[in-house]
Amino acid sequence: MNPTGVGFKCGPCTGRTTASSKGSGKGAPSWLRPAAVVVAVAVVLGVVAASLFGGGEEDRAASPDESSEAAAPPGAIERRVQFAGADELQIGGTLALPKLDAAAGEGLAGVVVIPGFGPTTRDGISPPGAIPDPFYADLSRSFTEAGLASLRYDKRGTGQSALAPDETLAFDDMVTDAAAAVGFLAERAEIDPERIAVVGHEEGGLVALDLAGSDPRVGSLVLISVPGRPLLEVLTDDFNNSGHDDEVAGLQTVVNGLLAGQGLPDQASLPPFLRNFFPTAEQGYLEALFAFDPVAEAREVDVPVLLVRGDAATGIGAADADALVAALGPETDVVVAPDAGPTLQEISPLAGEASSDPNAASHMHGGGAPAVASERDQGAMTAITEFLVTSVA
Repeated sequence: MNPTGVGFKCGPCTGRTTASSKGSGKGAPSWLRPAAVVVAVAVVLGVVAASLFGGGEEDRAASPDESSEAAAPPGAIERRVQFAGADELQIGGTLALPKLDAAAGEGLAGVVVIPGFGPTTRDGISPPGAIPDPFYADLSRSFTEAGLASLRYDKRGTGQSALAPDETLAFDDMVTDAAAAVGFLAERAEIDPERIAVVGHEEGGLVALDLAGSDPRVGSLVLISVPGRPLLEVLTDDFNNSGHDDEVAGLQTVVNGLLAGQGLPDQASLPPFLRNFFPTAEQGYLEALFAFDPVAEAREVDVPVLLVRGDAATGIGAADADALVAALGPETDVVVAPDAGPTLQEISPLAGEASSDPNAASHMHGGGAPAVASERDQGAMTAITEFLVTSVA
C-alpha cells in the first residue's frame, strides 16, 4: 500500500509500480500513498506525501461541459458530467451510454463505479509520476458493450473533484458522494431508476457496502478487491507479503493508538517509511477508515452481490472474501482471478533479478521473483458484466 493525497494506494495492486524487494530501497507498501488533496487508504501502498495536499493545475483545468462528448470506445457515447456531492462539492464524472437507436434510448440499466484507495480518477488509478491503470474505463467499456449505461467519477480530491487546500477527507463524505452519483444516474431520462447497480473497488467497496445497506435505489452490488477484515489486518498482510515486514510493529502501534483515542503521533517520532501514511491533518478520516467493520456493514446488505478478487494480490485475499460471504449469505457469488492483482491485471513472474521496468509490480509472486502486470483477466471481467446484466434485468 502507498499513501497518497487521496488516501492509500496500492502499488502492487495495480501492477504498475517499480519492482522492489527487501534489500532494494523499500518504498511504501502499495495501499497508502497520498495523491491529490485527500488521504484515502489503499490496499497496497505507494506515491509521495507531497501529493497528499495538492492536485496540480491539470486537476482543475478540465471542463465539465456535458455537451462535449469525450473520446469514447466504439459502440459507446461518453459525456463529461458534474453533480453535487457532500458539502456541495462539484464531482466530475463521465456518463457512458451504449449507442442505440433513438427509439431505444431510454429505460437502460445503469451502473455507478465507486473509486478505490489512493489517487483514483474516473478512469482508474493515476499515481503522480507513474503509469495510470485505467481499470474503471475498461469496466465501463465492458458495460456499454453489454448494453449497460455507467457513471464513473473522480474521487473526492482528484481530477475535477478537487478540494480546497484547507479541506480534509471524511469517509462519510465519500458515501454521500456515491449516493449523489446514484441519484444523478437515476434522474437521467435514459436510465430506468429501478435498474441501478453499484460497483465498488477497494475502498470504493467499503463505501458501496455502507451505501447498499441503506439506499433502496441500489439493486445489486459488485465488490472488487474489497477488504472483509479491519484494514489493519489487511495492511499487515500486505506489508508482510510485499517485503515490509519490519514495518509491521510500527504500523500496528500507530493504528492501535489511533483507535484507542490517543490520536496520531508527531510525524518526527515516526519511522521515515510510515510518516506519509499518517498525515496529522487527516486524523478523522484515518480513524473512520481503520474503525470500519466490513462484516457489520455487509450484514445490512440485502441485494444480489458478486465478490471478485485477484489471487496474486498481496493484501486482500481469501480470508476477506470468506468473511464477506459469511456476512452477506451463501448465495453470494465469488469470482477469483487466479493470477491477477487488485485491478484484475494478470501478473506474470519475471526471471532473474529485480527488474527496472516501470511496469513491474512491487510485490513478489512465485518463488520470490519480481512480477509484471499484463492484460486483465477476461474471465473475471466477463463475469462482472454478466452478473450486472442479470441482476438488474
